Amino acid sequence: MGKSVYIISLLVMILLNLISCESTACCIQPQIELQGRFTHQILDCDNQENPEINCIEWLEFLNSSEVDILYGGGDIVYRFTYSQGQDFISMEGPPTSSFKPIFIIRDSATLVREDNGDIWRKE
Repeated sequence: MGKSVYIISLLVMILLNLISCESTACCIQPQIELQGRFTHQILDCDNQENPEINCIEWLEFLNSSEVDILYGGGDIVYRFTYSQGQDFISMEGPPTSSFKPIFIIRDSATLVREDNGDIWRKE
């Protein structure tokens, strides 16, 4: 009888500990704050004959809703707005742009472009 009381008491303590856990403290991870510049080297890029082609894409977080981005080998920097979820960021460019990238947040120094798997690393 003493052993069953001990087991029941132990189970009750474990259950109470799980119930009393605050969801923000133990269950939901805090959102990663992204800042700085992230770059990606375009594979097999050769700009020797045309130096206007950029072989490095980059994006730079300006504040909590805007980012500057240079992408696709071009030479024009665009201002995009972005929204951040728990593990991704979604970007929206100017009305004339059909480029609407989504990046998976691997960690505070690594983003993965969802549509092609390109890895962008913080400088």
